[in-house]
Amino acid sequence: MNRLDREIESICRRFPWDRAIWFNGVWWSRGAFWELVEATTEKLKNSGFESKMHLGLVMPNSPSFWAHVLAAWRLGGTAVPYNVREPANVITSALKHVQASLVILSNGRADMTSNLELAGIPWAIAPYDAPYKTSLEVLDVYPGKEDTAVIFYTSGTGGKPKAVPLSHGSLYANALTCIEQVEPIEEGDILLNALPDSHVLGFSICGLLPLLLNLSQCMLSSFMPVKNTLEAIRSSETNVLVGVPMMYQFFASALSQGASLPRRIKAVISGGDKFSVALDEVLERYIGVGVLEGYGLTEASPVVAVNKSYSTRKLGTVGPALPIVEIKVCNFDGEELPRGQEGVLWIRGVSVAQAYFGDESLTSTFFKDGWFNTGDVVSIDPDGYIKLHSRESDVIMVGGFKVFPEEVEEVLLKHPAVKEVAVVGITQSMTGQIVKAFIVPHFDKLPSRRDIWSHCRKMLSSHKIPKVIEFVTDLPKTALGKAKRSVLREG
Repeated sequence: MNRLDREIESICRRFPWDRAIWFNGVWWSRGAFWELVEATTEKLKNSGFESKMHLGLVMPNSPSFWAHVLAAWRLGGTAVPYNVREPANVITSALKHVQASLVILSNGRADMTSNLELAGIPWAIAPYDAPYKTSLEVLDVYPGKEDTAVIFYTSGTGGKPKAVPLSHGSLYANALTCIEQVEPIEEGDILLNALPDSHVLGFSICGLLPLLLNLSQCMLSSFMPVKNTLEAIRSSETNVLVGVPMMYQFFASALSQGASLPRRIKAVISGGDKFSVALDEVLERYIGVGVLEGYGLTEASPVVAVNKSYSTRKLGTVGPALPIVEIKVCNFDGEELPRGQEGVLWIRGVSVAQAYFGDESLTSTFFKDGWFNTGDVVSIDPDGYIKLHSRESDVIMVGGFKVFPEEVEEVLLKHPAVKEVAVVGITQSMTGQIVKAFIVPHFDKLPSRRDIWSHCRKMLSSHKIPKVIEFVTDLPKTALGKAKRSVLREG
C-alpha cells in the first residue's frame, strides 16, 4: 500500500530546497515544510495520539493544516477536516459522530470550544505556521482503521451529511491518474490552492497532489476577496488554475472590470458543479485559455472524469471516465441501460469508497455489489464523454416531462439583471411539480417577473419556464459555492 505520508516524506527529503508552498507572500521549501510536519508529529505523539485515532481539523488552508494531517498519518491515524464556515453545533455533532480524539482549531473558530467541551472532546488552537501549543491528552478512543487517510463529510445526494472514509491507496491512485490524464500539467507547474482543503476537491487535487509530486502550490486561506487571489496568482507565478464555476465567475467579473492576469496561465480546470459554455468564452478572452471541465464526488476520491487536453476537450461534457473508474448507466430502479441512454451513473474502482462511516443503512442504500450509486443523471456519447444533466433528487417532473434545473438556470443567467440563480421543483397537489426559481439580482438591476418570463419564453419550452419566481438577497451554499437546492426545496 502506498502510504501518503511516506510518499510525501520521500520527496521532501530528496528535494529539500524545492519550492513546496507559497503562503502569505512567502515560499516554503519542502525541507522547511517537513520540519513543521516533524514538530507537529512530536506534539501529537506527546498528547497520546495513536494509530486508529481520528483527528478533527477545523482550519482554513495553511501549512499548519497540512502538517497536522501528515502528523496524524505518520502516527497511523485519520484526519477529519470540516468546513470552517459551518455552525459550531453542526461541526461538533459531526466530530462526535466520528469519535474524534482531538480537534485542532484555528484562532477564528475559538467560538467552538464550549461546544467541544460539552461534547467531551479535547481541543487545541494552532497558528497557520506552527503546531498547537497547548499541553493536553487526547480522548482514548480507537474507532478507525490504519489504511483510512481521511474522513470527509458530504451532503451529496441530499439529506443528512454522510461520513466518507477514503484510504491512502484510493487518494494516491486518484491523484496519480489525474496527473497522467490531464496533459497540460507538467513537472514544475504551480497550482492554485484556493478551494477549501476541508473539501475533497481542494484537499486532493489542490493540496495533496502537489505535495506528492514535483509540483508547487499557491495556498490561500480564503478565495475572497478576489483581488487578493489575483495578486497571489501574479506574485507566486501560478500557471494552473483549479477551481469551481463560482470562482471563475468572480474572476471573469473582476477581469472584465480592469483586473489582470498574466498570460502564463496554461490550464484552467473546473469541477464541483456544471460549467457554463458561455463562461468558457469569457475566460479564453481574458486569460488566453478556456476550461478543462471534470467531474467527481467525495466518494470517488474525488475525480471520476475529466477532459484531458484542449485539443480533445468537448465543451458541455466532463470528459471520459478515468481508466481506474468503471462506469455504467442505470434507470431509477438500478437496472443497467444500453450505452447512449440517459440515466443514473454508477461507478466502481480502486479510488471509490466502499462504505459510509458509522451508517449501515446509508451504505446499503448507495453501495451495491461493489458499485456506488452517484445519484447523478448523465448521458454518455459514442466517444465515452460524459454529459451531466442533474442529480436524480433534483430532476423536476412537470406533467410527466423531466426538467433539469441546470438547463433553466443557464438560461436565466443570460438575463443581464440576474446575478445568481437556483431552480427547484415544488409540489402542487393538483398538477404535481412546478418549476420555481430563486433569483439574486444585480443590486442596480431589479427585474420584473414579467421580464424574466419574457426572457425564458425565447429559449425554453413552456413546461420548463419557472411558474414561481422569488427574488432573494443570497442563496444557501456549500463550501464550494454550490447552491443547496435541498434547503431551498424545504423553504
